[in-house]
Amino acid sequence: MRRVLCSLVIVGSACGGGGDGDDDGPPLPLPSPSCEAASGGGAATVAAPALVYTLFDRWHEGWLASPAVADLDGDGTPEIIAPRDELLLVWHASDGAVVWRASTGGRIWSSPVVADLVPSRAGLEVAVASRGQLFAFDATGAALPGFPVTWRDELRTLAAGDIDGDGALELVVVTSDPLDGTDRRDILMAYEANGAVVAGFPPNTGGAAGCDDACYVTGGYDQNLALGDVDGDDVVDIFAPHDNAYASLHAGTGRAFDAAAIFRNRTKFSGIRMMVDYRLAQQGYADDEAVDEQGHFTNSAPAIADLDGDGTNELVLLGSVQNTAQDDRERGVALWVMHHDGTRPAAWEAPPRFPDFLSGLWDYGGNVVGITNQPTVVDLDPARPGLEIVFAGFDGRIHAVGADATTYWSHRYTSSATVATGGVIVADLSGDGVPEIVFNTYSTGGGGALVVLDAAGNELHSVPLPDRGAMPVPTIGDADGDGDLDIVVSLKDGEDRVRQVLVYEVPGSGANCLLWPTGRGNYRRDGSI
Repeated sequence: MRRVLCSLVIVGSACGGGGDGDDDGPPLPLPSPSCEAASGGGAATVAAPALVYTLFDRWHEGWLASPAVADLDGDGTPEIIAPRDELLLVWHASDGAVVWRASTGGRIWSSPVVADLVPSRAGLEVAVASRGQLFAFDATGAALPGFPVTWRDELRTLAAGDIDGDGALELVVVTSDPLDGTDRRDILMAYEANGAVVAGFPPNTGGAAGCDDACYVTGGYDQNLALGDVDGDDVVDIFAPHDNAYASLHAGTGRAFDAAAIFRNRTKFSGIRMMVDYRLAQQGYADDEAVDEQGHFTNSAPAIADLDGDGTNELVLLGSVQNTAQDDRERGVALWVMHHDGTRPAAWEAPPRFPDFLSGLWDYGGNVVGITNQPTVVDLDPARPGLEIVFAGFDGRIHAVGADATTYWSHRYTSSATVATGGVIVADLSGDGVPEIVFNTYSTGGGGALVVLDAAGNELHSVPLPDRGAMPVPTIGDADGDGDLDIVVSLKDGEDRVRQVLVYEVPGSGANCLLWPTGRGNYRRDGSI
């Protein structure tokens, strides 16, 4: 068993915060390996992340775009791709050189897509959403034909997937400014890799969805999208929660998924009110609006995964909780798991509640935003049936919940109402096959940390970050090609010609187990495994 380490810890964090879902209890033992060990079996301890590269351009700040590590041009040298305000920047880590930059004219909120969008072109492509436009570039930084395209301001969500089953990736965006028309509203748009609109989009106002008056659609504000097959037809579907108590679910044709008959007077998934009480969700309204609770999904970045191993994917949705009168909104978070018709698996009929509230529902000011409600879905403990869901609440804790809806562990990372995290990533950092959990924090009060937990929620390392820390979820990859994994942190603040992105190496690590190594799980940013 690895020894629990605790390196320099910032104010507000605690060492050794695991144990039976109680972060004041004794540390939980490490689980058995989830992955094959690296060659040689790995190390007994996880080395502390060591700063090896500092990358910079100018002063530009970061929003919520998790960086990427990829060999864009196929020359054997990886690049680091990170949006900074209105710039898309591409560096080589080893010499700090900016390989290319592209200006979009507006802030880039969400993570860049890095994928083979155009197989006939050499290398990989990069796509970003910037205010009301979608940009796509080839491996050299040249704009792809047909881009940019313009839709609604602001596009805060972007993901790629083959939604029409033609073998090529499409780009899907969600807007915070809904399109109104024909008594319907749309927040979804989809584009081919040549900039053409995918047939059936926008789905509701265009008629492909088949929505009636009970499709309650409004904007999405923070990476409110997951793409994956939810009905077993081997074609990618589109899941998009809203800035209300509802979520949309569409096929790649634009068709809206039907609601199960148990939901009163609701024909489509987007008409199902996500009440905490399953009976009330079926009824569609509260018995007592001051008391009865519902979800709210303003900043909810969902996931699609086969939690229980039955061969069918479930919809995973983390949201804030409020009373249905919406005058008491600081009731923590809850975790919904659903089938494609809105029904809930037996274990999930009552969404697990984490009601304590410290901060994160509201933006902090000074361009520092609230906590993104995004679940990370991985196998932390192979002895437990199914997968685990790991996420940050509004209570200063990281939680891990099992496929049976029971809490595995909780870890308190802060007691300060000015400290937050954007979300967690998961990879094996010692080569033994047991994954670690990594996240960074940010703060309006200055400072943050890069934190490493073990798979049982015990803190191993907390490395201070400069300025106000880092809002984007970090990324794990081999940024310099030396075989060791690196943790790439895109800072909130950009100090002119000094630092914007920090690269930390973890000696003794390798690429044997990258379970959820970047924001939204992969470089398609689809929240799907």
